[in-house]
Amino acid sequence: MASSSWSTTAVGRLALAGLIAAGCAAPARATDFDGSKPLICAVTTVMERDAGQCERYAPPDTPAGAPAFFKVDVAAKAVTASAGRKSTLITVLHINGRLVLQGGENGRGWSATIDEDNGVMSAAVVDEDHTFSLFGACTTP
Repeated sequence: MASSSWSTTAVGRLALAGLIAAGCAAPARATDFDGSKPLICAVTTVMERDAGQCERYAPPDTPAGAPAFFKVDVAAKAVTASAGRKSTLITVLHINGRLVLQGGENGRGWSATIDEDNGVMSAAVVDEDHTFSLFGACTTP
């Protein structure tokens, strides 16, 4: 597995940029994260795991190729990212204040959970021999 280390400064700058962007956006209401409106989600941390090791990365240049931002559109049943990448939402559930999304493509399955009160997001992509855990937050455009 290829390794890419990020300096504390680079990760700090990425986090600061996210906070500034979030601060400039209009305050979100709890209902903004229930899937009734499209969401823009930012990935802040990626954990890559195989049987032998676990690595932590920060986007955008992760070995997993995780986008720094992606759009969730429940009404269109789609998750889209940079370079024209798109995945179909197969399952959409509301469980205990969480929006739960699931799909799969290219032999991989994925699942994401978004807190309907604050937009905090976690997701996992599972392949036959490794997994990726993604952490971040969502907001309305």
